[in-house]
Amino acid sequence: MRALTLAKQQLNDVFRQPIAWTVLFVMPFALIGFLLYGLEHLVKSDSLLPPFEVAIVDEDDTFGTRVLIQDFQSDDELDQLITFRKVDEEKAQTLLNENKIAAILKVPDGFTNGIKYGDNIPVTVIGNAQRPFQSALFLEMMNSSADYVSAAQSGVNTIYDYMVEQGYSHDYNMKIAKQMINEFTTIALDREEMFIKEDVRSFEGVSPLNYYSVSGLIFLLFLTGLFAMSLTTATNERIEERLRTFGVTTATHVMSALFMLVVILFLQALLVIGVLWILTDVNVSGHIGWSFVTVIAAIVAISIWYTFLSNLPFSKGVRFFVGFVGILLFTTVGSLVFPESYYTGFLDWLNLSTLSHWIHTSLVHSAFIENEDVLLSSLGVIGGMSGLLLFTAFVMRQVKQG
Repeated sequence: MRALTLAKQQLNDVFRQPIAWTVLFVMPFALIGFLLYGLEHLVKSDSLLPPFEVAIVDEDDTFGTRVLIQDFQSDDELDQLITFRKVDEEKAQTLLNENKIAAILKVPDGFTNGIKYGDNIPVTVIGNAQRPFQSALFLEMMNSSADYVSAAQSGVNTIYDYMVEQGYSHDYNMKIAKQMINEFTTIALDREEMFIKEDVRSFEGVSPLNYYSVSGLIFLLFLTGLFAMSLTTATNERIEERLRTFGVTTATHVMSALFMLVVILFLQALLVIGVLWILTDVNVSGHIGWSFVTVIAAIVAISIWYTFLSNLPFSKGVRFFVGFVGILLFTTVGSLVFPESYYTGFLDWLNLSTLSHWIHTSLVHSAFIENEDVLLSSLGVIGGMSGLLLFTAFVMRQVKQG
């Protein structure tokens, strides 16, 4: 009972501060606005990489290079990721400087004859430093093509040598060799032959909008919890000694902080979910009951996390810094930005050890995928982590009070 009374007093103190209302009612709209505008590509497609353009400068300008360029431009598979624009060198450089293209593919003079006679006349790829990932991806594609062309040239040479040994005429040999060069080179630079297409359930089988809506909700709860912890720490320090003389126990202190955080985060969650429901196409396609349970579990778990941080034996500034680093860690390696399938090795282990990953998984598999096996196991892990954090908070508080 004392814990509830103290929590009520702490809430009154928090809501007397203007910054509390800013955190609760302004920040959600700002974050959701960023989600809808800044992540527009992610929420509209299943790819983490938006399409980009590449300029082609054809200095050879032969029938062979025109066929290859046409092959690039008409490839349906490649067109989903890259748009090729055939321009002159000056125009290509202008587009690159204006950051309108990811790279320039420069086909040198004599390229076609080089393929015909086995000469090494490579194409030039000029990447855009402002788009490092896209330009690196295109360069890797061209490296794969170059390796494939080298293999094709070896195949042509083998066929030519065999026909010479069989005594075919020179004109016939050259005719066949030219035909093989065209066919092998076209195959080598064909998008569908370069890559094996494999569909990966990057977003755990839900749409990117649903995935990142859950991420936004979790991120906001963590951020709000950090500010709420900071706002109440000063109040607690001012009245702590006085409360101790009235017999306020360690359990009362810890539970009052927990109750206060649960109320603030519950209000925050209601607001965020309401805004998402009004402004986006997010709809619960899973189980309503389990969705409510997991939201409450997420609120309690995050509240316990900050209850744990507030009892660390450090100064207020250090505790705030630890909480901020925790948010960065949860965001980058805790499934909020990148889905679990993108983590490998040590990062996969780190991802599975974060509280945010299990909260995210439980919310996705209750609100959008009715998978009770994954849901219950996730809730079990959340419960275990929360119990350990709460017990540690009690111990640290008891040690702190002597």
